[in-house]
Amino acid sequence: MPDAECLKRLRSSDMGRIALVDHDVRPVIFPVNYFFDEGVIAFRTAPGAKLDLAPGAPACFEIDGWDPDSGIGWSVVAKGIAHDITEPRGAPTGRMRFWPVRPLAPGSREHWIGISVGEITGRWFRTPAPS
Repeated sequence: MPDAECLKRLRSSDMGRIALVDHDVRPVIFPVNYFFDEGVIAFRTAPGAKLDLAPGAPACFEIDGWDPDSGIGWSVVAKGIAHDITEPRGAPTGRMRFWPVRPLAPGSREHWIGISVGEITGRWFRTPAPS
């Protein structure tokens, strides 16, 4: 999938998965509501695993979709470094806190994490027709 299509799909969705590595060096994946702009995937979180693991760490972020009628699916993976952007350090991070990130999970999500995207890949795939 061309980069422009990957970026378009990141901008057109608001739910994805962040993959991190825990303290026991095991992969963990969390669903998050997010907003993508200016090369940054931003999401809100509460204290806990994401806030403990993400800041300063390499992260992968994935979104995907599937149309059962056509049998066509797609996946976009973004890789970068996660940062705690809760406390604005200037215009870009200050602006991000006004992005429309609306968590679906109950409870307060006062902390912000931003993933500065350094690499993005995407692909389409088709499943065979049922026999």
